[in-house]
Order: sequence, then C-alpha cells, then structure tokens
Amino acid sequence: MDDPAMVCSAGVSGAGTSAQLPGDAPEGCGIDEQVTVRSALLRESEISSELRPRRKGPTLTRLNCLALIIGLQVGSGIFSAPSLIAQQVRSPAEAVGVFVAAGLLVWTGAASFVELGLLVPSNGGIQDYLRASWGDYPGYLFSWIWVGVARPAGNAVISTIFANYLLKALRPADPISPWPSKIVALGCVASLTAINCLGATAGAKAANIFMILKLATLGSIIAIGFTAYVFGYGDGVPASHAGWFGWDQAGHDEPDLWGYLGNISAAVFTALFCYGGWENASFVAGDMDNPARDLPIAINGAMALVIVGFFLMNASLYICLPFDVIRESKTVAVEFANRTIGAWGGLIFTIGVAISAMGASNANIFAVAKVTVAASQRAYFPPILANLHCRTAQEEASYFRRALAWPFRLPVLALVRLTRRLRWEYSTPVFALLLNGALTSFFILVGNLTGLIALIGDIPPSPLLWARDMYVATNIVLEMMKYFCYMMSVLGIFILRQRVDKQLPTGSHPTYRTYKTWVGNPIIFSSVSSLLIIRGALSVLPLTPVIFSISILILAMLYRRVASHASESPLLA
Repeated sequence: MDDPAMVCSAGVSGAGTSAQLPGDAPEGCGIDEQVTVRSALLRESEISSELRPRRKGPTLTRLNCLALIIGLQVGSGIFSAPSLIAQQVRSPAEAVGVFVAAGLLVWTGAASFVELGLLVPSNGGIQDYLRASWGDYPGYLFSWIWVGVARPAGNAVISTIFANYLLKALRPADPISPWPSKIVALGCVASLTAINCLGATAGAKAANIFMILKLATLGSIIAIGFTAYVFGYGDGVPASHAGWFGWDQAGHDEPDLWGYLGNISAAVFTALFCYGGWENASFVAGDMDNPARDLPIAINGAMALVIVGFFLMNASLYICLPFDVIRESKTVAVEFANRTIGAWGGLIFTIGVAISAMGASNANIFAVAKVTVAASQRAYFPPILANLHCRTAQEEASYFRRALAWPFRLPVLALVRLTRRLRWEYSTPVFALLLNGALTSFFILVGNLTGLIALIGDIPPSPLLWARDMYVATNIVLEMMKYFCYMMSVLGIFILRQRVDKQLPTGSHPTYRTYKTWVGNPIIFSSVSSLLIIRGALSVLPLTPVIFSISILILAMLYRRVASHASESPLLA
C-alpha cells in the first residue's frame, strides 16, 4: 500500500507528474497554509515542487469560519447605516427592502466565491483567484491594495468607532476628544493583535465569543421591537397614519422618477457596505478541515443569517422609532434603547455596539494576516512575513545578526526568541500580525474618523482644497480598485470552468459533484460591481485618472523589484 505522504507529494509536484486537482488528495495529506496553491488550474510552470512541512497547529472548524464572516458583517455599520438609508427612501418598507435587496446582491458574489474557494483552496483567497484566472500581476496588485491600505484603513475606522462608543458609555455627558479616542483605539488594536499572536486559531476562537455577543445585541433589538408590535406599542409604524408603505414626510416634495431611482441606488450602495466581510472565508479556506463540506455552509449560512437578521432588526427600528428620528439620529441603536427600555438600556446598547466593532476588528486582523502570509509565499512581500526567511529555527539568530544594524538586534532577537515556538511549531503568523497592527496604528494616529470614511461622509474643512480633494479621490480610487478585484475574481469563474472542462469530462471534477453556483450569480455580481466602480469614477472624475495612473506605476515598479529578488528566500528559490 502506498504511503499517503508519497501519494500526496506526487500529486502536487511539478513537470513530469500528474498534478491532482483540488479535492483529489488522499485523506491524511493535509497541506500547510504556507504551501502555495498546487492546483491543476494553475499553469504548470507556477507549481512549486518543494513542500513545506505539514502544519502542526489546529485547523478551523465550520463554526470558526461562520464567526469570522458574521464578525465583520455585524459590525458597527449596521447600527448606524439605517440613518443614512432613511435619508434616501420614502417609507419604512422601502428602507427595509433596501437591506434585503443589497443582501441578495452580495449573496450572488458570496455564492460565486464558494465555487472559487473549492476550485482554488488556499488561504490566498482573492489573491489566488485572480492569479489562477488572470495571471500573476492582478494577484500582486490586490495584495498591496488589501494589506497595505484598504484593510488597515478600514480597521482604523472600526477601532475608532469602538473607542468612541466605549468612551461615550463611560462618560456619556462629556464630548469625545480626538486623542483619548485615538489612545483607546490603539489599545484595541494592540490587545487584539496580542490575542491573535497567542496561537494560530486564537483569533478565530475569540471570533466565536464576539459572534455570540453580536447576535445577542441584534436579537435583543428584534425581540423588543416585535414585542412592542404584538402589543400595539411603538412610536414608529403603529403610531403613524402612513403605515409601512405611505409617504410620511410632511413638507418634502416627492422627487421625480430619475431622482427617486438615484436615491434608491444610493441607499442600496450604502447597505452593500454593511454586508462587507463575506469574502473573509476565502482567506482561511486552506485551514478548513473539509472545505468542500464546510465552505458552502459557512458562507451561505452566514449570508442567510445576516440578511434575515438585518431585515428583522430594521423592521424593529421602524416599529419603535418615528421615521424622522431614524433619519436624523447618528446612533440609531442607542436611541432605540433609550426610548424603549430607558437610559440604562442605552448604556447597554452603547457597550454592545462597541463590542460589535471590536469583534469586526478582530476578524479583520485574523483574515489580513492570512492574506499577508499567502502574499509572502508568492514573493509579493518579504519572505519573513511568512516565516520563510530561514530553513530552520536554529538559523534565525545568525540571519538577523547579518541583516540588522546593531541598534535593532537586541529587541528583534528578543522578539524572535519569544515567538519562535508559535511561528515554527504552530504556524502562527506573528510577523504578519505585527505588520498589520503597525499599519492600522499608523492610520489611527494620522487620520480622523470623518476623513477615513470619506466615501460616505463629509470631509472636514481644509484651507488646502486640492489636498483635501486628492485625499478623497485616493480613497475612492482604492475602493474602486477593491471592487474591481472582486469583479475580476468572480468573472474568473468562467475561465476556471473552461480550464477544468479541458482537463476532465464535464461535471466530473470533485468540486462540481458537491457545488456549482448558478451562472447568473457571477454575472449579477459583476454588473453591480461595475456600477459601483463607475459611480466612484464619476464622483471624482477629474482626479481619478491621475490617482489611478500613479498607483499603477508605483505598484508596477515595486512588482519588478520584488520579483527580481524572489530567489533570495531559501524556501522560495
């Protein structure tokens, strides 16, 4: 009988062997997250023949993956977005319907990502989907956008929201000052980074706890709202003559058809951002015990749960609060609690929103570390971030003595010794986590909440108008590039399907025996993504080509440099 390790090795080796497709590996041939994608979907020249030792750390369960997705989706956004959406719609029914429509649109992308995750099962997620479909450079571009700017800036926003809500709970009568908020936000990032450094799945276990607390907050709003509806109480729909569908805005003229459609589209785009986080499961697919079984359940289960939860929560808000109050309030959940169960309820909900934001930050930190490791394996980032700078732990001391100037040796060597077992025995991405924490801290220190969320808010007045406009344009271009990566990943399904059909009879691939998304899903999601990109481009039309061109040129130069030094790593040579 063949040794399973030999069978597995032969199945993923390079030229001259028959490379196995994802899902064909014999049981017991688990591959470490630090092994690059070895799928017949990738070009033969891209498949490395050198295997890294099998990971000794634990794998992620279905519950861990579900918690990571819900951890980002049920963040602080859902507790503030109802106000923004209410400003664009005419009735409570439209507002609730917008959340359902946005959720279904996002689900088309999530369902497409399930198939991509099964065809290319790795922790690179979008990075490897782009690479498998379109080549190396799109994957490289995504890695720099996601790890370098998009996620650290987003995490800075979430951490700042956590700090603001926590300070408001502790001192409700005092205004929130910038520097206390920054200090608390930095403490949030530091503590969550430390938790994730405790083990390969410490962040995922923390996500389980955060998920329970988030669902408890969401569930309590739903329970209070529908209890009030059953007994005929509530200052919202039950007390309104217009009901769920009526135009109940005295003194406001009804817009024309084009104006109405524009308002609805703006409301849908706002709701789409509340569902952000659905792509997180793609970054940990390589750590799942059984991706073919767990990935569809995790993504589709999370989407179903979140859509139903958002629908019921918004319905509860409109039952208990007047339409105009929701429209004007910046903290709808706290206003809901104050009106239904009193000031002490407002305090509890303030803490609940803070915990939700902290849970979203934790999910961000965990997922970005996985992407950073996968990018380092591709030589997009320095190999040290994936612990590929040395072949053995014993070589590290001499490596750092040669690489570092003397002032930095002592603290770095102390950190290396402290984290050696976690990195080498349990594959904990310590250096990737520290990088993400440092970048997030940078955005917290130099930015402000309004500036960081420039896409959906006003920019503070500045005498340097051109600099302010350039800042907004840069944020919007980054958001456009992010959705461009989503769109190209989903369209890549058609390329990968064609490649699979050339290698195996139609329908015989293991993935398609368990899951194949409806062909309309990638088409619908790509269409929505293209509309988001066009909308962003039109909002900063004069500056968009300049920012986009500069970004591409800088990334192209970096790629040329990084690719030329890829052979310097002993494990990437």
